Order: sequence, then structure tokens, then C-alpha cells
Amino acid sequence: MSYDLFFNFPQAAQRSAVDEYFTRRQLYKIDSAVVYENPDTGVYFVLEFRNEEGDPNRVVGASLNLNYFRPHIFGLEAEPEIRAFVERFDLAIDDPQMHGMAQGPYTSAGFYSGWNAGNAFGYRAITAENKGPFLSYPEKKAEAVWSWNKQKRALQTRIGESMFVPTVMFATIDGRVQSIVVWGDGIPTLMPLTDVVLVVRDKFAPKPLFRAKQGKDHCLVSPGDLNGLLGPSTDEGYALPVRVPNYIDPGADIVRWIGKLQAFSGDLKLVRPDQVLSEELLKASA
Repeated sequence: MSYDLFFNFPQAAQRSAVDEYFTRRQLYKIDSAVVYENPDTGVYFVLEFRNEEGDPNRVVGASLNLNYFRPHIFGLEAEPEIRAFVERFDLAIDDPQMHGMAQGPYTSAGFYSGWNAGNAFGYRAITAENKGPFLSYPEKKAEAVWSWNKQKRALQTRIGESMFVPTVMFATIDGRVQSIVVWGDGIPTLMPLTDVVLVVRDKFAPKPLFRAKQGKDHCLVSPGDLNGLLGPSTDEGYALPVRVPNYIDPGADIVRWIGKLQAFSGDLKLVRPDQVLSEELLKASA
């Protein structure tokens, strides 16, 4: 079950020219189809091509396949990519979705209208046959996480090596979906505000009796627990509020604090972003 959008070239295009276009853009893999996949956000979609009869090197059409029953951010990330493709090759469109664009013209609003309506239908159809349980998260918070992750590589490039810009992930912690960020051994980290912080200890792990060193472990802390250590979160125009480190190497206070934490022994499992569904759409489908 997917959002399917069809494109027609005004005149047959060389497949090499189409491939060159996607080669210049980030996050695309080119084969018989073109696959977009963002490892930071978890968003993916596929573009397949229709060749001129008898000539596999000339392209006359294409189609988009964007799966339904996905977080709403799939549409948010796909739309600018599809709009750029349509504009570059002056494509005519055929949109069979209800509430879609029909025979065009292509518009961002029309894309979102068709995608959102179809995705909501997908939620209703799938939950009618399968009662779950499903993993979900509020849309507004999920969108903030997606925005952070989408911008993090550019942010890391801008900041340089003075501090680490982490990926915000999702995890089930004792059965509940939460946003999570990893803080390893107190390294300077631009710390986004998440539901929980996973402190990974290696060289700062407590040393057990009769052994020289304990192996890696991890501890879960609330973001509020960092207030006295790193100061409060501030909103400096990032996708999420952040704590900005003011040190190069972790000081004695950070080392002591990390060493005294209680190791986490509960159930924590990382979850792929495409598995974290819209809490609002699931509730509307019940």
C-alpha cells in the first residue's frame, strides 16, 4: 500500500542525463530504479522509470513509490525532492490519489494533500486487520527529531571538531517509545533535548574490586539531571533546544558524576524511525 505518483517527460530523455541528475544529489542510489534513503532520518522512497519502447537508454516516464503506514515526516522529506525532479525535467504528472492533483499541475500543497489522505487511509486499513501493538510517538515531537537529524550533518560541518553533533534516535525503554541521545564518556556534545540521555561509560566506568577495569556499560538519565552539570537547555535556533558544552575535555565534576551513575539494567531496544508511527493517526484509526 503506497502513495503512487506518475510522471511523463515532455520528450524522451537520455537515461544517462537522468542518472547524472540524481548522482549530483545526495542520498540517492542508482540502479534500474533510483532509491532515496537517508540514514540520519530513516526516510526512503523509490523512483522507477519507463523506457521508450525498444530503447532502454531513453526514458519517457517515471513513477514514485512512497509507502503508506509511515510517520508523517516521510511526506515532509520526500516532497522537496520530488518537486525538484519535476521542475528539472518539466514533468507532467498523473496523480490517482483521492484529494491529490489528478493531471496536475504539480504543487507542494497537492502532494501533501494526497499523501496525508492516503497515509491516513493506510493507517485505517492496516489497523482494521491488525490490532498491533504498534509503536507510536506524537507528530510534533517526531517532526522536531526529524528536523534535527536532517540538519545534523551540515551542523557538524559548520561546528567542526570542537564538539560532537549526535543523532537523535528512538528506543523502547521498558516498553515505551522515547527519544534518546547518546553521551559517551562525557565528550563535548551539542546535547539536544530528548526524553532521555543514554550515558555510555567506558574509561569512566567504576572499577570493580579485584579487577583492573569494568567493561562498557550504560546509564539512563533524565535531561533535567544535567542541569546542574551542563546548565539548562537554551533555544538558539536549532530544531531542538540544546545544551552547548563549554569545555574541551570533561572536568573532574563530570568524571565523578558519570562514575557515580547507576548502570541501567532494564529493557532498551533501539527502533528504526519508520517503525515509529504517528500517535495521532493511530488514535484516529481506532
